[in-house]
Amino acid sequence: MFTVVRGATCPAMLPFAIWCASFAASIYMRFHPILLLLAITVLPHTRAVGRESVNVNYMLRGYCFAGSRPDKDAFGGYGGSDNLPRKLSDLTVGREGKLSLIALPDEVVPFGKSHQGFRLILVNRTDGEAQFAASDSRLPIVMEAMDRDGRWRPIEYLPSSGCGNSYHRVFLPHNHSWEFIAPKFEGRWDTKLRFVLQGEKPIYSNTFEGSINPGQFTVKQGYEPTGLMDPYND
Repeated sequence: MFTVVRGATCPAMLPFAIWCASFAASIYMRFHPILLLLAITVLPHTRAVGRESVNVNYMLRGYCFAGSRPDKDAFGGYGGSDNLPRKLSDLTVGREGKLSLIALPDEVVPFGKSHQGFRLILVNRTDGEAQFAASDSRLPIVMEAMDRDGRWRPIEYLPSSGCGNSYHRVFLPHNHSWEFIAPKFEGRWDTKLRFVLQGEKPIYSNTFEGSINPGQFTVKQGYEPTGLMDPYND
């Protein structure tokens, strides 16, 4: 029988306490790399478990935002993004000498607050810096689906800005990439899906299986301006 006093330590318990601390430290040092690997590879996927797929009957607005060094030739005042280029740690990702858009539908991660998504990567393995047109840092990337007639049609759209200052360029250095999170759709139609980076020479991703609803071909999500300075209305 002993009394525990806050802020004090029982002398008789000190050897045991020291042993416990030493044992805990040895366990941490031994298994720290494994615990860290689990945190990196497992926990993001665990957080997505239990979330719902995105089941809508309209086209979502584009969501691929990319940050970079400033565009010195732009008017200025455009919306920026903290999604900066990441240096490639694996130089086998993407095609050598090319720009690649890579969809990873099996790598499920959270999309927004309550839905499932997956990773989408834009990789630059050309010999130099690549530049892309953007609107307030939104890249012209949308998902497409194959319709009943075998035609590829967009199921997302790019809102247009009424302010000229919104338009600028973003830059992706050699052997770097941007990563985005795309929604994991679910609907009544089973079909093939892909992404396209629009431009003079469109870049298409790999195709993958999915399901959508028919309204995603025709009905826009819509948008209400948040104030007089908001240049978007769709």
